[in-house]
Amino acid sequence: MATAKALRDHIIQSLARGAKEKDMQKLLLTAGWPREIIEEYIGKVEESRPSEPGLVRLKNVSKRFGTTVVLDNVNLEIPPGELFGIIGLSGVGKTTLLNLMVGFFEPDVGEVALKLSDKTEQSISKQSELVKNMFGFAAQRPSFYGELTVRENVEHFAALYNLSPAERITRCGKLLKMVDLENAEHTLAQNLSGGMQKRLDIACALIHEPAILILDEPTADLDPIIRIQIWDLIRQINSQGTTVIVASHVVSELEQNCSRIAILRDHRITEVGTTAQLRDIYSKMYEIFLKTADKNYGPLKTYCNKHHVLFKKMCEKKDCFVVQSSEPRKALQQLLNFLSKRKDKVVHVHVDRPSIAEVFESLVKK
Repeated sequence: MATAKALRDHIIQSLARGAKEKDMQKLLLTAGWPREIIEEYIGKVEESRPSEPGLVRLKNVSKRFGTTVVLDNVNLEIPPGELFGIIGLSGVGKTTLLNLMVGFFEPDVGEVALKLSDKTEQSISKQSELVKNMFGFAAQRPSFYGELTVRENVEHFAALYNLSPAERITRCGKLLKMVDLENAEHTLAQNLSGGMQKRLDIACALIHEPAILILDEPTADLDPIIRIQIWDLIRQINSQGTTVIVASHVVSELEQNCSRIAILRDHRITEVGTTAQLRDIYSKMYEIFLKTADKNYGPLKTYCNKHHVLFKKMCEKKDCFVVQSSEPRKALQQLLNFLSKRKDKVVHVHVDRPSIAEVFESLVKK
């Protein structure tokens, strides 16, 4: 369970990023936190806003297209070396946010900056050459040329960054090996599979050895095996010191791979934290997994419905009966007693927290 200090820090950081006080109060009250604690910490926010320097920093950023507000007062810091995830529903503004980070769009209000040190910060909109050298960007749509071979594509992007012929050869060979395309270097890009095309796109974005790699929906439309391979590659890139920022609506993938996650909703970044922090703050529930020998869960469902104060949301996952409760020890004991009286054999049991996907779903609904 989250401590009061964790809650305090979360409130301060969320309000500093532009979250509205009334929204924070509503969410945290729904999650079960006492009103007096929430109000106490919200009242201290002005004197406690974080000032930790970040590599990528968005300050009060807003963006609209015509009369449509896409982003409204977004504040975010991403320090060096992170594998950072941004989740949000499709169409909520993730791509716009990434385009602002790399300078493709300019904010209507606020600033996107590179904080290079405690004393040095450069505005992205005013330092296009700096952005070009420090960022690599693989968008949802491929940026390579289908009529060129794999190697020709990578060498073309190397030329755009004015790399010498010797550097092009060295880096191209190194990258093709890393993304596992060295055996396909003479294949036309348009003839590659979806997963190979995605790896080629990433290679093109990395040819100038950027400090920051930004990926927009890197596993979209790929089969499960290829998704795993792409994430293996992303983690490998991050392990070499590159800051990686990934936007996706596939919450489970970000939960498994990212050091921290930001939730984009209502035009703002309203939550940022590790998966454990977000679960602790926004979910008081625990999930109880039970698997019986006969897998007949009808009586369990009936029992839980009769005791709905203790037992909440129910479902079946992978032959297990799963039920949520804010009092896991008491709930588990009652369930085991019920099964014992029925002489049902329990073959598996464990207690866990809801996934970030479930937390995200609850936040969006609220």
